[in-house]
Parts: sequence; structure tokens; C-alpha cells
Amino acid sequence: SPPPYPPPSPPPSTPPSPPPRPPPPPPSPPPGTAFTLSLTIASTVADFGEEEQANLTSALANFFGVVESYVAIESVTAASVVVIASIFESSQAGDAGVAALMEQTTAAELSSALGVPVEAKAVRKTNATPPSAPPLAAAAAVAAAAAAAVAVAAAAAAA
Repeated sequence: SPPPYPPPSPPPSTPPSPPPRPPPPPPSPPPGTAFTLSLTIASTVADFGEEEQANLTSALANFFGVVESYVAIESVTAASVVVIASIFESSQAGDAGVAALMEQTTAAELSSALGVPVEAKAVRKTNATPPSAPPLAAAAAVAAAAAAAVAVAAAAAAA
């Protein structure tokens, strides 16, 4: 009997598809300027909880004309209440406007605009990217520097 023919070859299989690529990371925020605003508010730390901090964050963003996610309450410490807030401005043209507004605005004007009794303020400008959750050590250092600036300003005002 004739030799059997080899069985037909199976059709070629399609190679497995590679896994889908992950989406690209979001673009980095533009470089800009961050302003550290130290506010001494007539209140207590116990009375300045999460809701009050969220309200202040929103009020600061509204007052300075920046996106709310560009404002971060870095720390809240006792001395009345010292609030350290970072406010990021991404446009170079806006830097001058925010800087001038911060420098020229009085504590009384901030009290009215922010809805909290501001007793004193201090401003510091740095190059930065938008705020994220600050490392505790950095926040503590900023709070210490701000407290020292407030103390110097208070001593100068008393003299």
C-alpha cells in the first residue's frame, strides 16, 4: 500500500499581539514662580481645620487669580494662627501682577477678601513648579522661616 501522506499543516497562527502601551505621562507643568505667603490670622489652630483651610485655599486662588490647584496650605501653626500658603503662577506675564498684588495688598484687604481676620502677612518669591504635597521637613522649615519673618515684622512695627 502507498505510504500515507503527511497530514496537512495547520494554518499559520497569528503571532500574539504585544500588550497595549501605557498612556504617556502627563506633561510636566511649565516652570513658573511660587510665592510663599505667610498670614497671621486671629484664630486658633483648633478652629482652623480642614474646612477652613479648603475655604482659604479657594479664596486665595480667587483673590490672586490663579488655578485653585496651584495654591497649597503648607502649614498651620500657633501664634494666633500662622498659615503658610504657596501660590504658583505659571505665566511670566502674570508673575509681575501676582507679585505686585501680594506686596501691595494690606492685611485688612486680605481679611476682607479671604473672610478671615488677617493680622500680618509676609511674602517670599521663589522659582518653582506647582505645589504638590510638601515634604514635612520642608514645610517645617518654611513655617520656621515665616514665623521668624512675622516676629521681625512685629518687632519693627512695635518699634
